[in-house]
Amino acid sequence: MKNSSIKVVDTSTLVHDPSCLTYLMQKGVTACIPWKVLEELDGLKGRPDIGFDAREAIRNIEELRQANHPSLMIAQKISMDDIPFLDPKVSDHHILSTAKTLKDQYKKVAIVSKDSMMRIKARELGIEAEDYYRNQVEKNGDAILPRLTVPVESINMQNFTFEYNEKKHGEIPLNSGVVCISEWTGDMKRPDDRDTEGEHFVAVRHNGYFQIVNKNIQVFGIRPYSGPEVNGPSINWPQHIALYLLTNPALSLIFLEGGAGTGKTLLALAAALAVRSQYRQILVSRPMVHLEDRDNMGFLPGDIREKMGPWLRPIWQNMSVLKEIDPKNKELIEKMIVDKKIEIEPLDYIRGTTFWKCLLIIDEAQNLTPHQIKTIITRAGEGSKIIFTGDLDQIDRRRRLDKISSGLAYASSRLQGQNIVASIKFKTSVRSELAKIGVELL
Repeated sequence: MKNSSIKVVDTSTLVHDPSCLTYLMQKGVTACIPWKVLEELDGLKGRPDIGFDAREAIRNIEELRQANHPSLMIAQKISMDDIPFLDPKVSDHHILSTAKTLKDQYKKVAIVSKDSMMRIKARELGIEAEDYYRNQVEKNGDAILPRLTVPVESINMQNFTFEYNEKKHGEIPLNSGVVCISEWTGDMKRPDDRDTEGEHFVAVRHNGYFQIVNKNIQVFGIRPYSGPEVNGPSINWPQHIALYLLTNPALSLIFLEGGAGTGKTLLALAAALAVRSQYRQILVSRPMVHLEDRDNMGFLPGDIREKMGPWLRPIWQNMSVLKEIDPKNKELIEKMIVDKKIEIEPLDYIRGTTFWKCLLIIDEAQNLTPHQIKTIITRAGEGSKIIFTGDLDQIDRRRRLDKISSGLAYASSRLQGQNIVASIKFKTSVRSELAKIGVELL
């Protein structure tokens, strides 16, 4: 073992990817788990936000240990004699001391951590440290929609489509939207209407063609909205595309990504209610991640569902907006809640079961790891649809996740181009002018 590379794996890495040990071993290294990490995993297994992952990591460790895997080491002995300023009561310091003790015995020792502060401390102590690079994306795509010039004569006015030509239009991913510059007004009720050339409509690319989206699209009383028109009227094209994608029965997985106040959750809920007859139940959830990832759950009264109240408030607020649009909406929504046709569930409950013919909305998905999003997607039964919404600029697990390691960014990037998957990015805040400048300038 003296000639092999040893990677000291901390708790953040195991929770981020419970199968990380196997992945590291496949790269020919010895994976070392400090005893303090085992204790931390044991303490996390009951937490509602990451307990599922902690329990899975524990199961994987047990399987490897029972198999006497030669590349797994559990380190019990540590020494803080040469670094007396470390506090034995601090878990991170135990992990650092483990790595320092091993470094005195073996040449190649490094800490693998998703916690940036852990990596900083390790390097200050002369210990090599690295991020866990599995399941990261190279970059996050642009929110600006491509623009295409679409001559009137190229449009089939019977079904409002036009041919996709990669040489002419460039590479447009499957189920992605484009803004169309044309003389046709995009009015499907009056296909002969013409105007000066401009951005008159949007279209979504399917296999060999683009489907034009009705510019008057409305879903459960919700129309695309551009927010306060301070600098003159504008059209929120991404919302047009989103409403089309969300209500398309051929799509089973939708990613809605955008900043605060761009309408992601409201559109998802409106679309879910509009297509409710296609599904047995609508399930809504969000990760119970605290601001800056500080756990205050234990201080809240009540059981798990009562503790979820603060996290679910934005969901109920959006539901209230839908109720206020039409009195019939209020009656319908309240009846669906009573009949449990709409359920608000803790994320761990959803991840622990298989659901069929259900429509799932997972809000604030930027706080999920790639493993967590994979677990949710792989629970989908026949006839189900999943909608993930999130904002990569509002990650609350900043010590463990960033824009390229968030599950939202990872899954959206990896699954792009699949027939049943679509994604759309929003840029325009529709809350108020104050919210808009806050998103843009702060």
